[in-house]
Amino acid sequence: MWVLLNSQSSSWNVVERLIFPAPKVSYTIHSFPRELILIPRQDGAKVPCLFLPFQHARFLFIYFHANAEDLGLSYGFCKMLRDLFQVHVLAVEYPGYGICPGSCDEAGIMANAHAAFHFATETLKWPKDGIKLFGRSLGTGPTVQLAAKAEVAGVILISPFTSIRELFRGQIGQMADFLENRFPNLELTPKIRSPTLIIHGLQDSLVSPEHGRRIYASIGCKRMIVTPHNMSHNTSLLKDAATFILPMTHFFSLPDYSFEELSLPSWVFPAGDADLQSSKQRYDLEWFPPMCTHSCIQPRNKEEAMVEPISRLKACHGPPEDAEAEVRVFSLPAETGSSAASPTDTDHDWTDASGISAVPTDLRTAPAQAALDAPVQVVTHCLPSESRGNFKTEL
Repeated sequence: MWVLLNSQSSSWNVVERLIFPAPKVSYTIHSFPRELILIPRQDGAKVPCLFLPFQHARFLFIYFHANAEDLGLSYGFCKMLRDLFQVHVLAVEYPGYGICPGSCDEAGIMANAHAAFHFATETLKWPKDGIKLFGRSLGTGPTVQLAAKAEVAGVILISPFTSIRELFRGQIGQMADFLENRFPNLELTPKIRSPTLIIHGLQDSLVSPEHGRRIYASIGCKRMIVTPHNMSHNTSLLKDAATFILPMTHFFSLPDYSFEELSLPSWVFPAGDADLQSSKQRYDLEWFPPMCTHSCIQPRNKEEAMVEPISRLKACHGPPEDAEAEVRVFSLPAETGSSAASPTDTDHDWTDASGISAVPTDLRTAPAQAALDAPVQVVTHCLPSESRGNFKTEL
């Protein structure tokens, strides 16, 4: 029995080091003035978070990063989320990562996740139907647990896993049976009642795409899965618009707007930040860190980061030659009072006799009072293709 327990402990220590390989701290308490905040946990500890607001945004993204990053390495991606989809972004740090004290485990991550969700709903008074939960890799663990308990506007899972035990079964074989079943995503996803988008690359060698397919099959509400052929676990989500940007706009009808103002209480800012100028003065990076060999988020270089905001996208005539799914994009003036609380209806057939996607008649006109510079809706449609069609949506 002692040998068995010792082997179990040794195996878990190895697994734990693989799950939580916290990188070297990439930021300080003063790195992001008026954007780095400290929110209280139930036990009194303070959780470092990035808060990136967008004026008149309707949605708040609560973002949980991958396991080999901290908030500093995730900053560029979070800033892109805000600017591309015109949303507020609240990114949560894990214990033992960055400047967050403690050691990282499931309980610590969930304590931080619950603190962030409570802060959004109770302190900021942001409605749950205006919140989207977003997690990548390890971050899908806290995302799924929150989504299983609260109905929100949407859930985004990038490279999700079914459980830590199943994730490591291929590495340690039957010893995985002795591991504690941490982050049992597959047990919880049937409880999700919110529209869910899953993106899982077919070239992912760290988390098999079969995990994503099983997660997708277990969800009983509106969901969509995208399986790009050329996406690995560490591929930048901003490299190819068809991988991430277009599915997001296709499924969630982003961006959308609200006249509700969002303001932060002064006590969330680290000491000294209260003396800074107004929050309109933003700390803006002029560069993006190179892609870490273990990182999932950062663009590899400046060129990959040059992505236009969704509201500025123009109609394109076809996908790149190497695209894995054919997509047409149409930019239309947004209808007054449009809402993205419900996903775009993806059951319409928008192709004409020639197989080319067309704008539906009821979407060709906009309100007469719409200004030329009004925000736009982006309507996407994946053309049928046996070999390249990799968008799947079901009610």
